[in-house]
Amino acid sequence: MMAEAGENGKKSRLFTGERVVNFRPVFLLALAAACAAFSARFSGWYSLLSALPVTAAAAAVALLKRKGALRRGRRFGMRGAAVFIALLAIVFCGTAAGFQLVREGYEGAPAFDGECYIAGTVHEANAYDYGYRLTLKDVQVMNGDGYFSAEYKMYAYVSGGEHVPAGTRVRFFAEIETMDFFAYGEVNSYPVLDGVKYRAFVGAENVEYAGKSFDLFGSVRDALRGALFSGMEEEQAGVAYAMLTGDSGLIDEGMLDSFRYGGTAHVFAVSGLHIGVVYGLLSALMKKLRAKPFVRLPVIAAVLVFYAGVCGFSPSSVRAMIMCLALSFAGAVGLKYDALNSVSLAALCVLLVNPVYFYQVGFRLSVAAAGGIIVLGGSLSRLLARVPHMPGKLASAVGVSVSAQAATFPILLDSFGYISALGMLLNLVFVPLASFVYSVLFVCAAASCIFPFAARALLWLPQVLLVLTELPVLAFDWKALLIGGFSFGGWALVWFGLCFLLSDKINLRPIPKGVAAALLCTALTAGMVFANAPLPGACVEIYARYGTNFVRIECGGENYLVLTGVPDPTEAERYFLREGIEGVDGVFLACDAQSADGALAALLQSAGVERAYIDAASGYEYGFSETDVFKEEGAFAAGGVFAEFVGGEAVLLRIGGARVLVAGVGTATDGFCKADILIAENYSPGLYAMCLPSLEIYFEKTPAKLDIYDTGGLQISVKDDIISCKGRNVDHEVRIV
Repeated sequence: MMAEAGENGKKSRLFTGERVVNFRPVFLLALAAACAAFSARFSGWYSLLSALPVTAAAAAVALLKRKGALRRGRRFGMRGAAVFIALLAIVFCGTAAGFQLVREGYEGAPAFDGECYIAGTVHEANAYDYGYRLTLKDVQVMNGDGYFSAEYKMYAYVSGGEHVPAGTRVRFFAEIETMDFFAYGEVNSYPVLDGVKYRAFVGAENVEYAGKSFDLFGSVRDALRGALFSGMEEEQAGVAYAMLTGDSGLIDEGMLDSFRYGGTAHVFAVSGLHIGVVYGLLSALMKKLRAKPFVRLPVIAAVLVFYAGVCGFSPSSVRAMIMCLALSFAGAVGLKYDALNSVSLAALCVLLVNPVYFYQVGFRLSVAAAGGIIVLGGSLSRLLARVPHMPGKLASAVGVSVSAQAATFPILLDSFGYISALGMLLNLVFVPLASFVYSVLFVCAAASCIFPFAARALLWLPQVLLVLTELPVLAFDWKALLIGGFSFGGWALVWFGLCFLLSDKINLRPIPKGVAAALLCTALTAGMVFANAPLPGACVEIYARYGTNFVRIECGGENYLVLTGVPDPTEAERYFLREGIEGVDGVFLACDAQSADGALAALLQSAGVERAYIDAASGYEYGFSETDVFKEEGAFAAGGVFAEFVGGEAVLLRIGGARVLVAGVGTATDGFCKADILIAENYSPGLYAMCLPSLEIYFEKTPAKLDIYDTGGLQISVKDDIISCKGRNVDHEVRIV
């Protein structure tokens, strides 16, 4: 962890100063909490045993440090080291135990399914494509087994209708779905952190409203929403509401995509930019009023906590709030402020409150961006300042932008499948402009909530500024400049290690630092090439997310898809961006005619489709000018793939010597069709008996079977009569019988 300079004051040839890296206890505690959350996911309660090697390693380092200090005639505080080691063990065990308790509580909650009568109070209402998603608290459920009060909240997806104010009591009949702690190979972090266990879908006409109670934060959000939409045009009001609360559901999807593809959508996640502006405004006001520290600190803390509550206590807002409060506290008591310890403290506090935050993309991006700016920003800015004729402010802005992009690069790629190639350049213009616009917007929006009758006048200037802010984002098609088609996986740790090594936090001399960086770069490059290399032979990739099911075949340099239903256009676009696919050579439509038309229409929104194949017996009568549709009867060839539609809504493919049956939900099972691999929605005894496969794979949760709901995705290759199946926690081979 630390290495001292040579004995008798001799300078080390490896590093400058007294040690390679400064000892930062808060950073190490936060790192221990993150490791504990990661370990608990895979090991459960057994992860507590991992605290033993962690504390043993820390104790060994402390003993070595003590031995070195005694040899040089220096004192080493073993008591302080013992206290830190104890804290390290407590944090590790506390985080691991906390994760497991949250998991057991969530998984142990009663499950409801089927048609039920539901009553609940609206905690939050968020717009989505087809209406509103209501987060209901105080949920009560009545079914054939009785009347129950649910421990967890519910997502009610209401199609159509209007915005429902927080605190409104609603009642309706609907089918309930119970969500799981793990879904599609990942921790289901967003509903778990929202305290949501159930979801239901209902039309607005079937919802009954029965009174209204008071909800503080919800009422503030509703008042803010009302003021913005009464004082601004709808487009700018949606953007303003997203900037102030982090809820981007009211923004037009096309505009939101432009912000995402331009790498500027972070402005809609209330974080350091937003909380920092609010903190700066409050600090300036307190300074103007000459408030004493014992008054200034509580006032600033109260306002920031309240604002974070209005934003739903999102991880990014809480992280930024804690950092600002640490800065304010340090200034009030005369302590030296350390930015890295501050962001570490914020991350530690969030993980101790709920370790599941470790698996939320927003938390990772927030901490990574702040940490990247702190670790890399200073050294990059100083390096750029040496460039002739480079203004100091420009060097600082570029250094901050590059460091944030570098730190979030692997997280963005692995989570969303792409990153903006020119996001750094766009942010150089956008971030300073957005900071100024946000400061004006915050003050004017607060005033319009207090004086709603004057909202139109108060919000005129913010509206004009928002229009100007949108211009650089909407001026170009940023989607054409996206980087994607590969992922980091576990190699992201090597990337972060490389970034940390190249920062001024590591005091190595240029030559050893260069050698270490070269070794890490070599390892990272080799690992990335290996991790992203396609499997040998013909390859089948299976992907599913909440009803969007894809089977993709790579054969002979061509890409084919099999669809068994209508995919969600947004999810389809994410998949294609993640895989770096701009178009497919052919699509097999293993579904009825109406679903096939919807599936092809949804697909064409995201990718080009050269050819589409459907069973001639389906009665398909639709068509698209962009795609040639072939109605097939019997066996046929599609490029390097031989196929045949069977059972009404299934397609039998011959890939690399294996017979692969992809079956839709309406597949008839009254015949026999031998297949080596069966891919279907759910297990069906009739379907299994129909094909007697060597390998079964199902899209949805299927107990005791291999399913995408558990694995998140699978890759299958066939070579020399061997079926290789690889995925998260899955790696086995099956011989074709």
